[in-house]
Amino acid sequence: MSKALEKIEKYIEENPNPENQFQFMKTVWQMATENGKVVEDCREKVGLALGYMGQCYLYGWDDVKENGAMAWVNLIGAYNNGNRFILEDLGLCYYKGYGSPDGKPDVPMAMQFWKEGMDEGDNQCALRYCTEKVDNDEADEETISKLEEIASLPEDPVADAAALLYLYYSNEGDEDKAWEWREKAIDMESELMDSLLEDEKEEEVGEDDWTKPDTRGTDMSIFFGDSEDDDDDDDDEFDGYDDETEAAGAAWNPEIGDKYVIVALTNDSFRILQADASDWRSLPALIGAERCDDMRCQKFRDVSARLHLPGTLLGQLDKDAFRKPKLKLNYHASQWYDGMADLAGNMIICMEDSKYNPFSFTSKEEAQKVIDSLCGK
Repeated sequence: MSKALEKIEKYIEENPNPENQFQFMKTVWQMATENGKVVEDCREKVGLALGYMGQCYLYGWDDVKENGAMAWVNLIGAYNNGNRFILEDLGLCYYKGYGSPDGKPDVPMAMQFWKEGMDEGDNQCALRYCTEKVDNDEADEETISKLEEIASLPEDPVADAAALLYLYYSNEGDEDKAWEWREKAIDMESELMDSLLEDEKEEEVGEDDWTKPDTRGTDMSIFFGDSEDDDDDDDDEFDGYDDETEAAGAAWNPEIGDKYVIVALTNDSFRILQADASDWRSLPALIGAERCDDMRCQKFRDVSARLHLPGTLLGQLDKDAFRKPKLKLNYHASQWYDGMADLAGNMIICMEDSKYNPFSFTSKEEAQKVIDSLCGK
């Protein structure tokens, strides 16, 4: 045993309950360093000390001010000295850009550390890794299997894993499995599930949406008016607001502000609706869909360039249109898509940035110019 390690062991023995854990760990780290290098048999102690110090900088523990750069410096030092308990935190540093000189996030590096932690049995790393996969529609069999494993643990389950499974199966259209994991996430008191439920409420869907498997649906009366005939062949058409809902549906909503999208209808007409496209989960409800598929085409790129738009036009169609034979063909969407497919149902048109994040038009005038240009006016 080196003299440095002997000194550290004695210091730890004499201070079993340090008043300031950060200063205690800093002292341990300083004791283990000789001539600017860590004494070899002190590496484990240094790894633990630097790990705790990095967490203090990352989360503001022990009255330490949050400092992303210092968090990364200490956590990468902890990692290089064998500490594997900080893989989630180290990945988070890269995810937030703390480990980059220009402050830009390095998601691949974050995923690398979270994958390492997941492979070593760290469920929090696994949750971070799988969350990124699900959010980017990249979930594979390994991702789902790992989430199901975590959410089904007999002890210390990670509740948010169940919420992620609900989100995944919802997007996949498997309503029975989505419902199953939704109930489990609620029982586990998942914070992510609470957030998802709040998002659903804000989407102005009906009270019966996802309440039980046989009565899931979307209340679209605010957009389409009430209908007593569910078998009406024209039930996919946008019939305009009725007298009772016009004020609620068409009036300017200060919570949304000057944000608009276009709806290209199957009767060849267009509507400009107030909506925040960045809240992409709320968009399917505008066309009576549960989920949407993106549509990109040369026509959209040409119009975007011609009008000098701040983004590229993006179309969104009902992803389950093929299961809904009553939906009429959308002439405009089919033609814009180079006439290579018969696209059905109403279509939302907004914009997207270079990272494929959707956003709205900032005025009705801008939206109208897009409609005119798309129609060759």
